[in-house]
Amino acid sequence: MSVTFILALILLILMIIIGGKKGFGAYISLWINFTILMGMLLFISWGFNLWVILLVGSSLVLLITVYSSGADEDTILIALQSSLIVMLILMIIIIPVEHINFVQGFAVENSEELEGLSLQIGLNFGQLGVAAALLATLGAIAEAAVAITSGISEIMYHHPQMKLFDLIKEGRQLGQQIVGTALNTVLFGFMADFLSLGMMFAKLHYSFAEIINSKLFVAAILSMIYAFLGVIMVLPITLMLINLRHKHKLNS
Repeated sequence: MSVTFILALILLILMIIIGGKKGFGAYISLWINFTILMGMLLFISWGFNLWVILLVGSSLVLLITVYSSGADEDTILIALQSSLIVMLILMIIIIPVEHINFVQGFAVENSEELEGLSLQIGLNFGQLGVAAALLATLGAIAEAAVAITSGISEIMYHHPQMKLFDLIKEGRQLGQQIVGTALNTVLFGFMADFLSLGMMFAKLHYSFAEIINSKLFVAAILSMIYAFLGVIMVLPITLMLINLRHKHKLNS
């Protein structure tokens, strides 16, 4: 019995104890998303169109993540729509930024491990960089979308007579708090990932100029910025969708 299996079993037990059926559903969705990501890697390595695989796979990951939250149908629908819109906007931003910064592929620090190996693997490293950057933002986007939409749904449930303007105002205040928490989560995640890289820079006596021009550092910073942008965009887009849905109900 491996350590990974034991940790996975402990995680399952804790999620069932704390979350019940929803916790078990979230655990299953975790492995479904893992399977989807592995499938995406296989299809990309087999030469399938990366953009099609990326769009379909990312949409499925968002669908599974949002659906596993256990929220009501309206909340799931709005959160999913918001997540998909943010994902498409981020893709439009990531493609030119990755091309301009040229951070895809391997860095100088990887040269020792790659010595004697061929890099002619038949894949476009630029496209792979875009895919990696987008996939790294999906979790933060889905989490923020579900949290904001669920919070606004609770406000509507407890105050059904609240006017739309007041609802949007309350939703904006709630969303700002959730976005702030989500941004801190992304920041601490980045700091944890950057810790080993920072130690390497310190041990190798990198200058400040060498650090800010390092491909590994720039790629990590850009990944964090993409996640920040995604989380920030979730709030106005979610409020806009709730506004449109509310008006549609009034007109129907």
